[in-house]
Amino acid sequence: MHSGAGHQKALSTCASHFTAVSIFYGTLIFMYLQPSSSHSRDTEKIASVFYTIVIPMLNPVVYSLRNKEVKSAFTKIILEGK
Repeated sequence: MHSGAGHQKALSTCASHFTAVSIFYGTLIFMYLQPSSSHSRDTEKIASVFYTIVIPMLNPVVYSLRNKEVKSAFTKIILEGK
């Protein structure tokens, strides 16, 4: 990759993958590294819902933000809300 656009595309791809993987494994780490004294059923339920429902819903969002049209529409929505 000799161009700036190539570097930008590679960084965008890497950031998307890193975000998806860190969200996925972050929930697992949170569940398994909790001390047993603060371990409750409610926390397990919330983590399970997050792991099985929220993360699969976030993956398409994370990967679609690589698209320029989606990124510009998202920025437009955020800026109009302020």
